[in-house]
Amino acid sequence: MLYDYTCSKCGVIWEEQHPMDDRDINVGKPTPKEYCKDSKKCEGLVERSMTAPGLSFEGSVGTIKRAGSEWNDVLKGIKKASGKDNTIEHY
Repeated sequence: MLYDYTCSKCGVIWEEQHPMDDRDINVGKPTPKEYCKDSKKCEGLVERSMTAPGLSFEGSVGTIKRAGSEWNDVLKGIKKASGKDNTIEHY
């Protein structure tokens, strides 16, 4: 996953990709020199920033459509075999 980090002293923000379990691996350690505005004077520590999650507009697509056509074929077969009073959805 992608996480935002901030230098506690100069406030510069950067992104790093880590597995979820390792997201805080650098927190509390000195900020890497390549990220600080003034690498010679800055002695800040790494803080993990709060960020908004990414948005996905796939929610407007029904669950059945996202599942794919093969799953839809299975549902059609089940619906046909279960009779006219079933409540199985397919597209």
